[in-house]
Amino acid sequence: MSNRSLFGLLLVLIGAAFILNNYFNIFEGFSSWWPLLIILIGLIQILKRSTSILGGLLIMAIGFLFMGRNLELIPGELILPLALILVGCWFIFSRLFGKSKQENMDQISYFTLFSGLKTNNHSQNFKGGSVAAVFGGSDINLRGARISDQGALLELTAVFGGIDIVVPEHWQVQIAGTPVLGGWENKTTYNSKNTNDNDQVLKVNCIAVFGGVTIKN
Repeated sequence: MSNRSLFGLLLVLIGAAFILNNYFNIFEGFSSWWPLLIILIGLIQILKRSTSILGGLLIMAIGFLFMGRNLELIPGELILPLALILVGCWFIFSRLFGKSKQENMDQISYFTLFSGLKTNNHSQNFKGGSVAAVFGGSDINLRGARISDQGALLELTAVFGGIDIVVPEHWQVQIAGTPVLGGWENKTTYNSKNTNDNDQVLKVNCIAVFGGVTIKN
């Protein structure tokens, strides 16, 4: 599913919410139903395959936990233990299903949950990849990398978290995003005099839900 389709879906959902609010005052219950945003993000991750299916399922499960607490279906004191069990299962099963894409420096795949990540990438054939931060943060330095001849595309998802990407000055960054009570910012300055490389273009698609994405030099 493309970002254009995601943005269209978001507009449809917002429009439907306003219509329903006229009859059921659903906005009065937003404090209880906001975890639906997290569940939707997890579903989008699965449909786009920008992270592993297990990662998308984990995001959805976290959303269902908060929904259950808000609707008083799950006692509040069980939220943390259940979240720890879910994360533990994710670590176990993600190891069982093959080799992680994280080991491929040309195409990264990082997922952080209630934690932080800080790393450097020096690939000379960088193709992009995906980064998802849920209740956590990711800080990735790409100053030593070079974009592949086919270009590079990064899919970034921040849910109650933040993602910071550092790129060289000679990279052109083209960013598009879907902010939902969050935001993204492109702080890069393009300077073609620093390299002989041409068409070093990094395309970035991002989703920010109660979180933020920053691209800078």
